Amino acid sequence: MPTRLSQIALLTFTLTACGTTQTSPTAPPTTSPGSISGVVTLTSAANIAAHPTPQALDLTQVIPGEFIIRIRNSGGSAPASINVEGYTLHAQRELTLDDTWLFSSPTASIERTEAILASLRARPDVLFADPNVRVSLTATPNDTYYKNQWHYPAINLPQAWDITTGTSTTVAVIDTGILYSDTTSGKRHPDLVNKVLPGYDFISDTTTANDGDGRDADAYDSGDETSGQSSYHGSHVAGTIAAATNNSKGVAGVSWNAKILPVRVLGVNGGDMTDVIDGILWSVGKAVKDVPANPNPAAIINLSLGATGSCPTSLQAALDAVNSTGAISVVAAGNENTDASKVFPANCKNVLTVGATNASTSRASYSNYGSPIDVMAPGGESTKGILSTWYDDTNKTYAYAAMAGTSMATPHVAGLVSLLKAQRPALTLADAEEVLRATATPLTATACNRPSGSDCGAGLVDAAKALTAAESTPTPPTTTAAKTFVQAVYMNGTSPDPVRSKILDLGTVSSSTPYVVPELPAGRYAVNVFTDLNGNAQLDAGEPNAKYPDLVTVESGQQEQGIDLSL
Repeated sequence: MPTRLSQIALLTFTLTACGTTQTSPTAPPTTSPGSISGVVTLTSAANIAAHPTPQALDLTQVIPGEFIIRIRNSGGSAPASINVEGYTLHAQRELTLDDTWLFSSPTASIERTEAILASLRARPDVLFADPNVRVSLTATPNDTYYKNQWHYPAINLPQAWDITTGTSTTVAVIDTGILYSDTTSGKRHPDLVNKVLPGYDFISDTTTANDGDGRDADAYDSGDETSGQSSYHGSHVAGTIAAATNNSKGVAGVSWNAKILPVRVLGVNGGDMTDVIDGILWSVGKAVKDVPANPNPAAIINLSLGATGSCPTSLQAALDAVNSTGAISVVAAGNENTDASKVFPANCKNVLTVGATNASTSRASYSNYGSPIDVMAPGGESTKGILSTWYDDTNKTYAYAAMAGTSMATPHVAGLVSLLKAQRPALTLADAEEVLRATATPLTATACNRPSGSDCGAGLVDAAKALTAAESTPTPPTTTAAKTFVQAVYMNGTSPDPVRSKILDLGTVSSSTPYVVPELPAGRYAVNVFTDLNGNAQLDAGEPNAKYPDLVTVESGQQEQGIDLSL
């Protein structure tokens, strides 16, 4: 059944429950009333709880003012025009589908198309209405080196991009800083321009910071080597998550529209746990003493770092705080080819832990494994790594390089979680884990190079399947059960008559519930059913609904039986 796209009642008038008096200039006929009866069947669940899940129309693909419409009981011919929302839609051509035509209004704007569509779907004489949309080949960015990013097709990202390329979700990269200066335009990697939010350098030790001072508001990567050079690890991670994409240069990022929040905690010889903890907390909007507030709290944090040992209590407390804000921590499993339970933050709670696969979709030779692993993502090997943003110290130019590690796998998942957030803005860590694990492709014991494939978690993430699942999965239900209503809409020719129409409140129905709509004047009726998720006794966007395929003729004093409806 079609999905409603905006908040609008099923009819252009309000129906009252059976037995309620309604006034009108036109009095109902005085003939003996009839009725309609049947069975309402819920095919999905016995009780549907209130959780409206409207899906926004992707206006970038819609052809303004064009609609594919199936007319109820058309008799093989379409009406010459349909008036809706102040626009006149004219029939352009008949489609091969029965009773279906292309209608259009040349004056309807793209902004009005959504409202027109919702009103069309609300009409009793319309069995379904869809926008006419442009279709294209699977999304393929035009970035120069995209053809070398084998790791994206490996997780079905091109197909995922057909579903969404993401929104401006903030992803914190807690790392070595990145190749982007807020103050100096000449110190910006071209594939990170317009992608970076103001970050912070949390390295308190001046030697480790390698930039001449301690903590400051400049998260530029000043080098993690004493020579001033760097691994440019944070920039590589950031590029995988959200490099400027489809800009005819460089590489593509997983989440085209995400924003990077750089948080520098690693410098020469690594970093200090206290700096890491402060950086984590600040990134999600927590106050840190003597540090300006973060105006852009992250929805996702990427931690491509770690150390050997059990999860420190202080670090766990920070990660718990992240989870309490609704933000999602995505962490690397580590590169020791050992059980991930021996390294943190992979072994911490309230994190999504990522292992690495190679180009053969087997566990990478270095990747840690074991029960802490949630999913795997491409991390590459030394012979075929992950291509992303970098700096060429020899030639002093912003460049691109292939690197390998679970550090490279993790931003694939952080970027994918950002895409999931576009589908379900209220997505939690538990939601993300559930969707990613349920849609991953399991690794065999051979591919995992372990006695059991479960040592590689749920397997290799599948971006397209994950987004499809997130798109179709409703918000978790509340404890309030929703009511189901049956409408009998009196049709005066092709126009609904509110005075002679009735709406029947079935309450909370079981999987199969009989109904009778009484006191119906003789005539023809469009019969509909919907589950009222938001409690306003009207059909709104995202609410389950169905229409009986034919108009029902009610004779005076008779009951029309067998008008069964399925949701």
